[in-house]
Amino acid sequence: MVVLGSMSLAVIGIILNTQSLGVNNRARVAAANLAGREVDILREEFTRTSDSPMNIANAGTVTNPHPLPSQTAGQPLRVDGGLYTVKRSVAWNITGEGASACDGGSLVMYPTLRVTVTVTWSGMGNIAPVVTTASLAPRKDDKVLGTSSYIAVKVSDASGLPNSGRNVRVYSSGESRTAVTDASGCAVAQVTPASGAGTSYSAQVTDVGFVDVSGATGPTKIVGIVPRGALNNSVTFTYARAATLTLQLVDSTGAPANPADLVGGTVTLNAAEYAGASGTTVLPVTGPTMTLTGLWPTQYSAYWGSAPPTPPNLAVALTSGSAGTIAVAIPVGTP
Repeated sequence: MVVLGSMSLAVIGIILNTQSLGVNNRARVAAANLAGREVDILREEFTRTSDSPMNIANAGTVTNPHPLPSQTAGQPLRVDGGLYTVKRSVAWNITGEGASACDGGSLVMYPTLRVTVTVTWSGMGNIAPVVTTASLAPRKDDKVLGTSSYIAVKVSDASGLPNSGRNVRVYSSGESRTAVTDASGCAVAQVTPASGAGTSYSAQVTDVGFVDVSGATGPTKIVGIVPRGALNNSVTFTYARAATLTLQLVDSTGAPANPADLVGGTVTLNAAEYAGASGTTVLPVTGPTMTLTGLWPTQYSAYWGSAPPTPPNLAVALTSGSAGTIAVAIPVGTP
């Protein structure tokens, strides 16, 4: 009976794993079909009128734009009981030398529109989303000419590597365009500046849960005045998923400090990488445990009061999206 029971458990595990793989495969097939459907619909819309290429480009990033029959635009698409999200982003391929628009290259008269469709679904877990790309070339009589202007924004992560998939907004007082960074970390938005001197624009990265080195969640930079028929690639961002740090205030034995001993106290936090004149921040103590969120991923150290201890406390290195803990000892005899 023991042997048969062990064999049964093994067989059941294999069956459950096979069923799980089957469900995941069916979900990926459905997601691939939805991605292909979105590209097909977009290709037909792209050639419908002479205004279509510009209208599609100006729409920027959209989610679930083409619902299935009896479903609602903007809501997840339901297929066989599963919910699927179709995200479409577009960017003009505006350089004629193969270089990224963020790193140079000359404007071409008739740029192509690069389309990226990403499909995710409920319960996908750690499975990678389905991503489909396409390049659409407008007809020469469409309203896409070399007199158009473009703003290319480059986004890097905390390690200085290209940060793909980040949402970028380019705007002026009368215009707003969105774009998503590609594999090179470059997002390109087409804009329509005024004739003559041009129009002043700004750029912003807008992802939830991300920060720049100053801790800003939606940092903005001035692009400057952009004339007609120009490519501006002067703006770069360093942007990463925010980290979390927990400070645990302890007594000389390593036990949590008595809250009464902490009243009116301060903790000094030091960041190895920072914006501004100093990476030192003095924080009022709020309790034996202090959780700090929205931090730039770098190395941190902390100590009680304003005088660094000897020897210094051990530091913790936080990576993008990670969490860490530092034990901060309060001096004997506090308060």
